[in-house]
Amino acid sequence: MSIATPALTNFTAGELSPRLEGRVDLSKYFNGCRRLENFHVHPHGGATRRSGFRFVAEAMNPERPSLLIPFEFNADQTYILEFGENAEGKGRMRVFTDRGLVLRDGQPYERDIPYCSGEFDRLGFAQSADTLVLVHPHHPPRTLVRHDHNDWSLEDMAFTGKPECWTGENQPSAVCFHEQRLVLAATPDRPGTIWFSRTGDIRDFRLKTREVPLSGWRDKEIRDANNDGARDGRQNDNFTLYNGEGFERRDALKGQNPDGETRYYRYKGEVNLVAEGADIVVTFKDAPGKNQIESVHLADDTLNTDFWESFAVGDRTDAVPGDDPLDDDAIEVTLCGRQANAIEFLVPKSKLWIGTAGGEWTVGSGTGGVITPRDVKASREGTSGAAQARPEAVGYATLFIQRAGRKIREMTYRFEADSYVSKDLTVLAEHVTESGVVCMAYAREPDSVLYCVRSDGTLAALTYMPDQEVAAWSRIITRGHVDYAACIYSRETRRDELWIVVRRKLGTRTVRCVEVLEDVFHGDVTHGFFVDSGLSYSGPPTTTIAGLNHLAGEIVHVLADGATHPPVTVSAEGTVTLTRAARVIHAGLPYVSLLQPMRLEAGSMRGTAQTKRKRIIKVSLRFHDTLGGRAGPSPHRLEPVHFRSSADPMGMSPGAWSGDKSVAFPQGWNRDGLLTVVQDQPLPMTVLMIVPALVINE
Repeated sequence: MSIATPALTNFTAGELSPRLEGRVDLSKYFNGCRRLENFHVHPHGGATRRSGFRFVAEAMNPERPSLLIPFEFNADQTYILEFGENAEGKGRMRVFTDRGLVLRDGQPYERDIPYCSGEFDRLGFAQSADTLVLVHPHHPPRTLVRHDHNDWSLEDMAFTGKPECWTGENQPSAVCFHEQRLVLAATPDRPGTIWFSRTGDIRDFRLKTREVPLSGWRDKEIRDANNDGARDGRQNDNFTLYNGEGFERRDALKGQNPDGETRYYRYKGEVNLVAEGADIVVTFKDAPGKNQIESVHLADDTLNTDFWESFAVGDRTDAVPGDDPLDDDAIEVTLCGRQANAIEFLVPKSKLWIGTAGGEWTVGSGTGGVITPRDVKASREGTSGAAQARPEAVGYATLFIQRAGRKIREMTYRFEADSYVSKDLTVLAEHVTESGVVCMAYAREPDSVLYCVRSDGTLAALTYMPDQEVAAWSRIITRGHVDYAACIYSRETRRDELWIVVRRKLGTRTVRCVEVLEDVFHGDVTHGFFVDSGLSYSGPPTTTIAGLNHLAGEIVHVLADGATHPPVTVSAEGTVTLTRAARVIHAGLPYVSLLQPMRLEAGSMRGTAQTKRKRIIKVSLRFHDTLGGRAGPSPHRLEPVHFRSSADPMGMSPGAWSGDKSVAFPQGWNRDGLLTVVQDQPLPMTVLMIVPALVINE
């Protein structure tokens, strides 16, 4: 027999696939786990129990899913927009900020939207300043504009030169902003086509234009005959045609508005004037006769649009056939040489990155500059294929869901290969996303974590920091089915907050809740929040807290002044009564955090320790800011980790512990070499190192 004490120093490989249980030759084997549930892995190596989900509000309709859209106007004004349905099945929108609903006249602010829950999976959006552009294949593009916290307007976009194919239920389904252009793509009948707006004007999609003034427009100027300080073509104003000149449809005159702005007025009527043998003065008349033409402006100051068009300097007008487009004109690009797969996402980088169901593409300038109508190049970069879900930009890379929904891929540029590659981030943990991923949300602060909502309602979390070789999957399990997730920066906590819509079956009732993942634990057990769908009380000592109506009839766990309290049942009125008074109380649904490393490998005098009979005598754990927890060979055979001493008053929290604790292992000989660490109380836990004492039978 030999004794070994292998040190498990970090968990930066996260939960690994069961298919890797025999790969002790893989370096990540020693940093991985068989199971990692309700833990976040830090880039430093440790694993911290995730905080609980705080209840914010019930969703608009418990029977229909809601969509969450992040909206960040600036660092101090960030919002979560909830798109849902009311009881009558009509689309409605609510606004959340500072972890609460935005109110108007004392009531939650709501407004109508034209989208219903069955259309949310195809709804695309892109934000610029205070405007959110919304697209859907069966709806015209719309803009949602923020005027104030409780004042939002939603309007159809009024385009100039809109493509003729954008009609009815044949509308673009992908959107982004790139190089000061609005980019729309993928109508149902043209799934591989991309439209770029004119540079600097996101509503102008004309492919060939000319800038005002055109050649010759400066030669004829309007004279003011009304002495009103304007040369705007009112009745009696005039201009001169010199001998040999003419004036007809599409010709223009230079004038001036009362505010002094230079304007050009182009004629679109039927009058045809020619100066033959002598100059003639042409007068503007509401009812023109000889050497007269229709007035530009009517008596009520409105433009006479039946006969005239008005342009300011710099305005655009359509080019004549045969003219080449200008560099900042709109662009239309169709991806060729591909299968008939629709464009699923657009990501603006130095080039425009495009995901289709059949592969990855880039569109950029062929010469390395900005995109122009005469300098645009589409290149196919990969063949992985993308799902409909919105991708997430992570540093220099873009993470997207592969077409089948079971893999997360990282699209990035590789300098050494001078090409774009799409690496599979689930290759070592394919089981974590096996049920399929339906949406993603990315939190940059405090750690880089990608959250993935699976089709079975479970959350998967990927701590991802490639420059530190950290790619650690874990599973976030809560009682219920997570429908959707979104992340938004919080000015209060100075971090990115994860918001979810979760459907919970509570007794005979089904409730849908909007909840937010609580801030990471900061060392004060009193304020640690480790319950789901929970609420907090802070104030004078009390034994009763209210507001848990959504959990009526449920047994909840309670943390009172940093000490655990026996579970209690929520009354029909949404209240719970404690056996002792407390100043700070957290109550909500319990969840279990579980960490189980891979089968221990410490070697032996005769090679590997795998398959040999072995016995774990004890296990030492190095904790940081931890209180409570148990350890043992399996989730069903655990010994408590003791933190309380005889000097600690009963009924009060002994505080968080940082240091080493040892637990005698309650198991005899076996061939597995497994150990498990569990936290099932509403208390914090961070595991930095595990050192088992292992006896191996040679």
